[in-house]
This record gives sequence, C-alpha cells and structure tokens, in this order.
Amino acid sequence: MKKKKRRESFLFVLFVFPAMAFVLFATDIPFLMNLYYSVFEWNGVGKTMKYVGFQHFVKIFTSDRLFWQSVLFTLKFAVFFVVLVNVLSLAVALALAGGRRISHVGRAFYYVPYIISLTALSLIWKFLFGPGFDALYHMTGWNFFNLSWVGTPRLAFYVVLVMAVWQNLGFYMITYITGIVAIPRDLTEAARIDGAGSWQIIRRITIPMIMPSISVCMLTSLTFSFKLFDIIMVFTKGGPANSTVSGAYNIYKEAFTNNQYGLATAKSLVFVVFVLAVTVVQFQVTKKREVEV
Repeated sequence: MKKKKRRESFLFVLFVFPAMAFVLFATDIPFLMNLYYSVFEWNGVGKTMKYVGFQHFVKIFTSDRLFWQSVLFTLKFAVFFVVLVNVLSLAVALALAGGRRISHVGRAFYYVPYIISLTALSLIWKFLFGPGFDALYHMTGWNFFNLSWVGTPRLAFYVVLVMAVWQNLGFYMITYITGIVAIPRDLTEAARIDGAGSWQIIRRITIPMIMPSISVCMLTSLTFSFKLFDIIMVFTKGGPANSTVSGAYNIYKEAFTNNQYGLATAKSLVFVVFVLAVTVVQFQVTKKREVEV
C-alpha cells in the first residue's frame, strides 16, 4: 500500500509540476518583479534605477487624471460589453440551437469573426469607417456615412463597442448553445404539455439550467473588457482627445512611449486590484444565482 501511495504521489507531482512551474514563471514571478519595480524610477532599459518609495502611487491617486479617465472608460466599456454580448449571443443561441442544417450555417457565420485576428479586424474596420464610409456617402448621399464616427469622442466609444461585440458574439453563442443542447428535452416537452409558452420555457427552464454557462460567459466577457488593448492600439490609438484610452493602453503608453516603467508597473498593480475587486463581486453574484437555481 505504501508503495502504491508513493507511486500515486509521484504521478501527481509529475503531472502537476509542469503546470505549477509555468504559472510560477509566467505569472507569479513577473507579479513580484512588478512590486519591486513600482518603487523605482526607471526607464525600462537603463542600468540606473532611482528608489522613490511610494511616490508613484501617490502620483496615481492625486494627480494622474488620465489614468483614472482610462479606468472609467474601461469600466463603462465593461458594463456595456458584458450586457450586450451576453444578451445578443444568448438570443442567437436560442435561435440556432436546433439541429437543422441552416442552424449549422448560421453558427459558422457568427463564429467566423472570432477566429480572425483582432489586429486584422481593427485594420478592416479602420478602413471601413474611413475611405469605406466616404465612398458610401458619395454613392448614397446619406448623412449617416458622413458622420465623424472615429473623430467624435462620444461616437468613437460606440464604434469600439460595436466592433468588440461583433467580433466576440460567435464565441459566447457557441458556449450558450452547448448549455442549451444539454437540457433534457423531457423538461421542455412536459412544460409545453402543461401549457407553457416559449417565453415561459426560456425564463423558467432554459435560463436556470444554463446558469453555469452564463457564469462562464459573464466572467470571460468581463475579463476581455478589462484586457481591451488590440482594438484601441490599432483602431483609435486612444483618440480622439484620449476618449478611448483603456486602462491597459494607458499602462502600455506609460511604459513604452513615456519610458516611465516604474510608474507603469505601479499603475498595473492598482489596475489589478481594481479588476480583482470587480471580478470577485461579479463571480459571487453569478455563483449565488447558480446556488439559488
């Protein structure tokens, strides 16, 4: 028995250690290095580092208006994105959950944008809202195509939001479809026999039964919102007038454009704490709903 236990322990360590080592070197050590660099003034490449203590954190909380503007933009984007992408993808999943051939074609149609690089899609949309809309305006004369979509702060936010929702819709749709097709048909058939309508079935059976899928989609969509970078980097570059600067893009600019690596690491730590707090709240709310169901 002892020999068998030693063998099981050895196999456990053998399979778990590579994953633990990867997490250690890819996540834990860089995080600790961030803690170290955050108390130094450093440009990221030079050999000299000046110890400044907590001055970077004092600056962030007292005078760095642009950083908090980027955090508010990220939070606003997260609220809109999480609601829109989950509601729309769930609606599409309910429509395409059947086994008909047209349903499979529809799934592929919605999923294709997700497998294309965000950088490539950003370049396509940048062309669309530039020369593309100009050409459509001259062809149709519609003022809709003549609006400065990317040049107006209020409109630029919605352009970024629509593009992100459109690109990610297929992924969440597939996740919801997986949960929907796993629901026993006996439940829905019994409900229909008892006189329940389509909306009642969705509300009383489908949504409660797919709460684990909803929790996963809520968490992943929230994570995507806080990591928003590719679209901003390629499409708007934070403009116009810094109206689309996300938290991740602000940290990137601080480190690699302003050469304030120490300040950027301090910002990243503050941003991580903010994201962690929001994520924990969201996770607790969705898990509570799962338990209630």
